[in-house]
Amino acid sequence: IIVNGQPLVLKGINYFGFETETYTPHGIWSYDLNFYLDFIKNNNFNAIRVPFSLEMVKNNPSNLNINCATNPGLCGKTALQLLDVFIDRAAERGLLIMLDNHRITPGGGISELWYNNEYPESQKFTKTHCRWNVFAIDLKNEPHDSASWGNSNAATDWNKAAERIINSLSSFLGLFFVEGIEWGNRLENVAQFPINTGNPSLNNRVVYSPHCYGPSVYDRPEFNTPDFPNNLDGMYMVKYGFIVNQTGQPVVVGEWGGRAEVGSKDMTWNQWYIEWLRSKCITNNFYWCLNPNSADTGGLLEDDWLTPIPRKINLTNRAQPNPTKFQAQNGQICITAGAFPEAHCQVGVKVTDGPGTTTTTVNAGPTTITTSAPIAPSTAVAQAPSTTTVPSSGGGGVTLSTENGSAVKQYTLRISNGSPSTVCSVHIKLNASIKDKWNLDEVSSDLYRTPSWMTIAPDAVADQA
Repeated sequence: IIVNGQPLVLKGINYFGFETETYTPHGIWSYDLNFYLDFIKNNNFNAIRVPFSLEMVKNNPSNLNINCATNPGLCGKTALQLLDVFIDRAAERGLLIMLDNHRITPGGGISELWYNNEYPESQKFTKTHCRWNVFAIDLKNEPHDSASWGNSNAATDWNKAAERIINSLSSFLGLFFVEGIEWGNRLENVAQFPINTGNPSLNNRVVYSPHCYGPSVYDRPEFNTPDFPNNLDGMYMVKYGFIVNQTGQPVVVGEWGGRAEVGSKDMTWNQWYIEWLRSKCITNNFYWCLNPNSADTGGLLEDDWLTPIPRKINLTNRAQPNPTKFQAQNGQICITAGAFPEAHCQVGVKVTDGPGTTTTTVNAGPTTITTSAPIAPSTAVAQAPSTTTVPSSGGGGVTLSTENGSAVKQYTLRISNGSPSTVCSVHIKLNASIKDKWNLDEVSSDLYRTPSWMTIAPDAVADQA
């Protein structure tokens, strides 16, 4: 996914409640909404998937379950006014928002199809947001049972409905997330019937978004075979793992997680799934969920709604350790580039080694943009392997000395800003042993960033010796 010319590295979390009978994010019946948004920000997430119901949008109820003492200023608001406050407070923390059409009516189950007699397809999304951080809409949560994917039945073919809905929302500048059938996880028919709105600009903003869970949600037969969990690779590749390479469209997992108790089969699945996502370059994700009151999975917090669960937070950090950062200030957004966890998955950086110089072409990079419109992804591009070759101790460079029989060389890192915006920092992944990195800040063992004082104007270059 490319935003303002740079790869978007998503580490998202689901935080539910608006789609339920409370019409509010859960937990604020006792505690401060700011506590939960701060928790999300402080644990390195950069996006929130916010479920809502169509009934909430249509009726906009005002009798909300809010602790007024801990949430001054929220009581007396309608559900949509509270959603506006939620989005604004997320924006203050640099958190992106994806609105998720989760249910038709609050409570009860998730509908098989995207409509019913009271809520026809034509009544979708009567309210949209133009705030900078509302970057995506999830068109329908978990179509299942009678929902199909093909070109034979307009009443049940979810892919065709998604095309119609996207066209009806063409004024929205962000991304359109399309889930699979069978509770979100089957997208194999994308191979024959990819989403095609008839508008290339809209097609470029389609993101396929499977949901995937392990044994704590449903103990399927494949979780009980002698070769579990390695038997899952072929199954998941057929369902959605092929999409990135075959269609060029991105895949973002919209829900995954589980109870992940230590030593359990569910923990085995979670750990295996993370490594599978990393190996397939599908680490953009939204974890389910923050809330402890998700019956099948639990959440990142204990039942007291306050205490973090470290083992789960560690899982989310392993899945996406270096997400893109957003900081809103003075009417501008500073974007600090993230990095996908596997070197073969990096996007938008091409590095070549010449005599004494390493040239890095930054097709993207941390940029400063204004907030006159939402952060609108210019296109949805699959996270896929690219060439990232950084000098080893062998070629190029100016030899300064020898150490233990090996040459110590000086390189100049030339960074070219090919984006239309000012770059405010650059993350660089190196496979060289660095002796003196005085003008690079170390992020991790092989990841560095340029100093905070350095900026690069559009079409300009900067040399770092």
